[in-house]
Parts: sequence; C-alpha cells; structure tokens
Amino acid sequence: MTTVLVTGAAGLLGRHVVRELLGHGHSVRGLDRRTAAEPIDWFVGDVTDPALVARATAGVEAVFHVAAVPNIWSGDGDTIMRVNVLGTFTVLAAAEAAGVGRVVFCSSDSVAGYTVREGRMLPPRFAPLDLSHPLLATDPYAVSKVLGEDLCRAFALRGLAVVALRTVFVAYPEMAGEIVARAKDPDAYRGPVVGGPSSAGGGPLHHHVDPRDVARAFRLALELDMAAGAFEAFYLSAQATLSPEPTVDRLRRLHGDRVEIRDPELYARRPFAPLYDLTHAERRLGFVAEHDQRRLLAGLPGFPSGE
Repeated sequence: MTTVLVTGAAGLLGRHVVRELLGHGHSVRGLDRRTAAEPIDWFVGDVTDPALVARATAGVEAVFHVAAVPNIWSGDGDTIMRVNVLGTFTVLAAAEAAGVGRVVFCSSDSVAGYTVREGRMLPPRFAPLDLSHPLLATDPYAVSKVLGEDLCRAFALRGLAVVALRTVFVAYPEMAGEIVARAKDPDAYRGPVVGGPSSAGGGPLHHHVDPRDVARAFRLALELDMAAGAFEAFYLSAQATLSPEPTVDRLRRLHGDRVEIRDPELYARRPFAPLYDLTHAERRLGFVAEHDQRRLLAGLPGFPSGE
C-alpha cells in the first residue's frame, strides 16, 4: 500500500483518480478547494498555498498533481498561469522537501499545440505524433502545461522521479450531451450548448479519453519501474477519435500536404486512429484505453451504427 496525495481530488478527474487508488488498496489524501464524498483525508485550500501543500505532502510516498485550470474556457491567462504554473512549482517543491519518491503530473496533449485555437494554432509536423515532435503551444493553457513539464524536468534533475501524462480531452459522463451536439453539426458547434461543464474539446480531430482510463494510467504511473531523477512523458488517448472524418482525410482537408503521414498503414487499418502515437504508453506504461465514447454517436449522420 502506498500513501498518495491527489491534488484536485474533488474535481471531475480527481474523483476518478481517488477511486482508482482506493480500489487498489492505496491510502489517499486529497487537496482541493472543497471536499467530496470520497472517504479520504482532506486538505482544503489553494494549490498555490505553500504551507497547505507542505502539510498535505508530509509523510506521503507519491503525489498525483491533478489540480489545474482545466482548459482555456475556465480562466483568463493570468489565472491559468498562476494556478497551473505556480501551483505546479509549489507542489513539486513540497514533494522534494518532504522526500516524496514520485510525482505524476497531469499534463496535456496541448503541449504539442494542436488542440484548441486561441490565436494562431500550428498544424502538426507529422502523424502519428510522438515524443520527438516539437512542443508548439500558443494558447495560455497549453503554454502553462509546457511550463509545468519544464518544472517537472527541472525537479527530476534534482532527484525526483516524475511522470507527465499528456491526456487528450477527457470525456466525462457530464460531457455526453456536448459531444453529441458537436457531432450533429461539427463545423457550427460553439458549445457549451446543452449544459455541459465546458465545450466538447479534443482539438480539430476531436480526440477524447475516458476518465476511468486516465485514472488507470495514473495508477500505472505509480507502479512504473523508474529511477530517482528520471522524467518520462506519455500521450494518452482513446483508440479512435470522435470525428466524422477519418484522421488522414481531416488532416488533408485542413492542412493539405503539410502533415507528413509517417505510418499510412496504421491509418489504413484504423481510419479514426488518433493523431498521437500510443505505442510508447502501451509498451512502457502498459496502458491501452479500454473505453471508447464513439458509441455515443452511432446512428448520427457520418457515424453509422456498428462502425
């Protein structure tokens, strides 16, 4: 049994992570601005509060840093930078001071830049996109995650073992209505339109991953065999996008021939495979997404039943 602090434990994703850990016999503490129903020890306050984070971190063996402004719709640039960058520094510094063995950081595929347009968004250089692809973030949220990973690398150089999970848009049950609304008219959708907590995300290719899969990836990152001072990153996505168009067709329509297709056989076998190369997560982390929300769209125009 490992004692784990989960920041953002009362949030949409944090609750799934807490349940995954409890279900596998781990001891869990939660830090958030409010408590939730999960039967764990709660520390209530802001993730940028060094004293609070230090108290919550004392005596734990691992920290899962989930707390963040979750997208560009949920805060202005100043707020995103304060919470996501200063908060990450605060957590890493507390973990180092407490002698924590491992930190798992909830990063984002937005570090590659091809996610939610705010200003200029650069197309990917190639597909499948792997860890060798440059980080091309342009919007405040994406930049905050790049800076968060930079902090993780810096603290790894000082001795922490750190894992960054680059999750795509997390398709919570609360987002089902928005996902369906976008699928009905993808080009005109400007959600949220049916009461979801945010717009349906996933960038131009409508990527998604189920929160249960993300929670399992966090647990697998806890179990990963890695040395002190190591830093590793993984892209996490479902096996298929939520786009009405096959991945290569959509890339071609949006960007012409500017995106190099490095594995055409993959996209021939699985036309809706994501932009991201998931083989590293499968081979090193043992992670393959088990849930696919594309089933929500069966029967809609462009989404035939039994696809």
